[in-house]
Amino acid sequence: MARRLVRCTSAGNLLDADDTEPASLQAGEQDMQNSFLPGLLGRRKLQLPETPTKSQECKARIGRVTVKLKKGLVYDEEVDAIVNSTSQTLTLGAGNASRAMLQKAGSSIQDECNRKYPKGIQFGEVAETGGGNLYCGYIFHGCLKYWTTEESNDVEQILTDFVTLCLERGDELHINSMAIPALGTGFLNFPAKNVVRRLVQCVKDFEMSHKSTSLTEIRFVIFPKDTKTFEEFENEFNRYSYSILYKPGSKGNFPTKPKDVECSLDSLMIKLVAGTLVNQKVDVIVGTVPQLKEPGTNQTSKEITRAAGSGLEAEFAEKYPTGIDIGDVISTDSHAIRNVETVYFGALPTYAARERDQNLQALTLLVQMCLDKLEEDGHKTVAIPTLGVGDFKYPVRMSAATILSAIKDFCRANQGSDINTIIIVVDIADYDFSNIWKVFEAEVVKITPPKMKNAAPIIIPKPPPTRGSRDWFSLMYEEELCVPSYWTTYTGGENIKVCKRKRNRRPYRLVAVDEATRNLVVKLVEDTWDYRHVGHGNDAKGLDQLMYRKIRVTKVERVENLDLYESYVQERQRFFDKARTRGRPTPIANIAKSSGNIKTSTILSSHKSGAGFTSDIYPEINEHFVFHGTLADTMDSVLTQGLDCRMSRGTAMFGQGAYGAESSTKADQYVDRKENRQKIPHQMLLVRMCLGDICLYDLPVAHRRAPCKRCRNDNCKAHKPKDFYDSVVGDGKWLFREFIVYDKRQAYPEYLITYERV
Repeated sequence: MARRLVRCTSAGNLLDADDTEPASLQAGEQDMQNSFLPGLLGRRKLQLPETPTKSQECKARIGRVTVKLKKGLVYDEEVDAIVNSTSQTLTLGAGNASRAMLQKAGSSIQDECNRKYPKGIQFGEVAETGGGNLYCGYIFHGCLKYWTTEESNDVEQILTDFVTLCLERGDELHINSMAIPALGTGFLNFPAKNVVRRLVQCVKDFEMSHKSTSLTEIRFVIFPKDTKTFEEFENEFNRYSYSILYKPGSKGNFPTKPKDVECSLDSLMIKLVAGTLVNQKVDVIVGTVPQLKEPGTNQTSKEITRAAGSGLEAEFAEKYPTGIDIGDVISTDSHAIRNVETVYFGALPTYAARERDQNLQALTLLVQMCLDKLEEDGHKTVAIPTLGVGDFKYPVRMSAATILSAIKDFCRANQGSDINTIIIVVDIADYDFSNIWKVFEAEVVKITPPKMKNAAPIIIPKPPPTRGSRDWFSLMYEEELCVPSYWTTYTGGENIKVCKRKRNRRPYRLVAVDEATRNLVVKLVEDTWDYRHVGHGNDAKGLDQLMYRKIRVTKVERVENLDLYESYVQERQRFFDKARTRGRPTPIANIAKSSGNIKTSTILSSHKSGAGFTSDIYPEINEHFVFHGTLADTMDSVLTQGLDCRMSRGTAMFGQGAYGAESSTKADQYVDRKENRQKIPHQMLLVRMCLGDICLYDLPVAHRRAPCKRCRNDNCKAHKPKDFYDSVVGDGKWLFREFIVYDKRQAYPEYLITYERV
């Protein structure tokens, strides 16, 4: 049936009535003209959302969960997950609020809905997608019924069930924050008072049954113009005696100081203390400042500059007039701070959910560089604050886990270090002290957990996630980067960073492979060889004069280059993260007009020894083996620096990129020059290549990078935010398919194959 667009009095969260359209819902032309979302009839008034005042944000604590009420657009929130109400068919463009979210998030979430939920969902169920271009990792979609007095209890129970499922799914995903709009208060006619009571009760019940949840922040986000709904929510908050966020706090009422927590990590003592940073008796204290700023511009550095006096600020201004950047750690004298010799300062970015990984990497780098500098300077004791918490808006749990993980990594890599004490100081004057202390205490205790009395702990292993699922992509993304187990130059399974500290100066080593590996590589060469096309094509010019029909492999060596491998697996983890947030890339065999799966992968999957050979290859992100041919005088450069796209010919069909082939016949065309073809030993490479999201062409198109998904322009300026493919595949009326990446980190030369033309 036809759906009418209706302007409700409470217009902050316009939602589809789906298949329910009561006759009582009508809207006048004037209301339509004042509509705040695109797609309605008539002109709309261009008004910016009101800037929230102090009375427009409320905050409450329900156990360990912080609940915030604020004005804004839910899809603009920087959180781990947002909640969206739409129709049963998951047609996101059908409802106004859902359509506005879709326009900002991009079409990938609609595609994911269509792929994962082709039959839609039932009332109260949850459909989960990635966040697309929003500042979140997940979107939880659901559909609600239209509210009437006669069916109010049943309809509101659907709302309760839906929100409860969202919270429980958030806990399963180990996320920290979630944003929820005023569900149902638009077209669906829910009374705002009933909605807020249901939402608050859902959070209460969830917190009672999930005491160890990672989900510690819930935001109720009301459209800025929807004053009536916000007032109803605010009144309900006040009825429950919830505190106003901007309510002045009493000074001097500090919590009782808890006992220090200590643990040992080899010869290093880690202490968690409550107090103030500048009162610690240590060699060094660490402060943080915003990027390219000076001390005194945030709370932690203010405490240090206040205690040190004007001398520290003057020294900093003289030595570092432009401030410090991310990745830099500088030192100053402690000046008037007693019992401290030196002050270290490092810069941190402000946390944003969409840039979570980069933010946590910056925090890890800061901790590791401080400890490295401490070691170089000959100091033995250091005190650090709860880095990132507070001014920089890092979630407490992420800060605690990242800091302790960085300390443990440093200890593993620096056994025998002279550093003997690291003190983590939780500011006892912080308004959220109790929560911060509990989270950091839990992380510290994990290092040396208390022994159980009278019984051994019973550990029930959690089943591994299904391969290719979102949880599996998350697991792969978070996996520690280690040396491959089959390498021999370095210790297989050892942390790459630890291994690099101990390595020799040679950039790479060539290692003879075992017989089983050699046989598989030889099979790939022979089974992909096509003698009918030897000498055919422009790049094969001159080969037909050599009168050979096949090639014979004489040697197979594995390339063990730690720097190249580290770059490759780091880039591969970015592909896992992209698949986690945006959905799995389409397999090459399923792309329209594709000739099918890559021949090398097909051969390996059908061979009895292929599973072991491909144990570290992940077709879920379109990672495959391909052949690559290059001239003998450039081979050493490739093995040292990788497949540098800048060294390829600019006249190639698809531009300057790193090219791979599924046929050894194609790779053989590039191992010598056209004007000097010879029957002498030659070499080609078997390369790992991460193709990710593939752009397939059946005609040559030269690119400098993989193109935009919407316009196929490699220098797209029309579409924001930008969403590009990861690779190009030439699959047309050519003799051979070609696979092209434009970033050398997407390819790793794994095996060097020496062969003869016979």
